Amino acid sequence: MFKNIKNERVYEKIVNQIYELIQEGDLKSGERLPAERDLANTLSCSRSSLREAFRVLESKGLIISKAGGGRFVQNVDQKIINGENFNTLDLLEKSAMVYFIEAREAFEPRIVELACKRANNQDISKIENALKIMKEKLKYPDIKISADNNFHVSLAEATHNFVFVSMMETNINMIREVRKKIMKNPDRYQESVKEHTEIFDAIKNRDVLQAVEKTNTHLRNLKENVIKNCDLK
Repeated sequence: MFKNIKNERVYEKIVNQIYELIQEGDLKSGERLPAERDLANTLSCSRSSLREAFRVLESKGLIISKAGGGRFVQNVDQKIINGENFNTLDLLEKSAMVYFIEAREAFEPRIVELACKRANNQDISKIENALKIMKEKLKYPDIKISADNNFHVSLAEATHNFVFVSMMETNINMIREVRKKIMKNPDRYQESVKEHTEIFDAIKNRDVLQAVEKTNTHLRNLKENVIKNCDLK
């Protein structure tokens, strides 16, 4: 099923091959991948190249790791299947985004709550600056925004809790992937700017209830847009 890998930039070749295997149905949703040592031997590549490929695939949510259980192709979220004909890779990518947003719904309201209570003037200025940068960058969803200028990382830093900061920095690639998928819609751009501005205003005013409410609204709208804008035909 797998092919030999001998070219330069080996990890990219592995990523592309796994993309193809998923697309062709040779690797199915929920299927366990071969053990790392066995797969490296099959591909004639180093385990370090294989791990780099896995890092790319995991950052996109296509592959998940289970402690002591190996790596698996992501399960498809059934609620995003709207027809009989669909692109498997597209389904997996969008399923990963829905799962990611669901996770954000669990911890981001707590982040903004703590930011309201703990942010100092320097934190507020950094969040405001990140918001200004985000308003411009959202017009070009394919352009990367560094962690230092990311609105959500700035919110986490305002909690003065290093665990929240680490969580947001770790997931910044997935935040970018979600943005790339839905921000090409001009209406969604305007909505997103409004939602982030309202979150910032609530934090600046130390209004915990409003900040939490606006965060929940933003994440709910984000998830609905991911589901609604799934082009599966």
